[in-house]
Amino acid sequence: MAPTIRTIGSFRTHQKHLIDFYGEDLIVTVTPTATVIRRWIRSVRSYNRNHSVHPLVVGVGVQWTPDSSDPDPPPETLQLCVGSRCLIIQLGHSYRLPKVLRTFLADPKTTFVGVWNGQDQKKLAGCSHRVEIREILDLRLYVKDSRGAMMRLCSFEQIVKERLGRAGVRLDPAICMSDWGVYILSHDQVLQASIESCVCFKLAVEERLWELQNIKCM
Repeated sequence: MAPTIRTIGSFRTHQKHLIDFYGEDLIVTVTPTATVIRRWIRSVRSYNRNHSVHPLVVGVGVQWTPDSSDPDPPPETLQLCVGSRCLIIQLGHSYRLPKVLRTFLADPKTTFVGVWNGQDQKKLAGCSHRVEIREILDLRLYVKDSRGAMMRLCSFEQIVKERLGRAGVRLDPAICMSDWGVYILSHDQVLQASIESCVCFKLAVEERLWELQNIKCM
């Protein structure tokens, strides 16, 4: 059965969704609001400190709307995932970003992992909010298939099937190229953005990529 999504709360400052990812519940918060972003970061930091046996690992994704009149469109959303908690920050609708987010993204003890993310750091740094993230590892450079071969040229769908045993989980080009600047994102957009960052988190933990970060910091 494919992943499903339903809205569990719609508020002035944010929306909340529940995704069933093959029997695992993901709680997704979508917001442009500084107070909601701040609360989410404090929550995942606290959870990781009290319940995790490894340093903080964050799955990351960035979305923007292709525009034929603009060769370098700005990012509209920044997705973060820690465990079963996902946050989609609507950069295009955000009046300001909280300082705690900037500190969170610059923390050398935190490992950030995305996939096919060659433009993400540049996009974030060049947007109106000037979002600086220390480094985003590309998952493809570190995962291997069952034969021990690197998967750097594999698609997201191939990685998920090989490493998580789930077929048909793909990044739909039509959704990737949809309008990410709308205030109310569609269920398809929220589902795809959340699963992308969730998979990056899961496989980063499996590969113990925080150890790579520790080596770089030495």
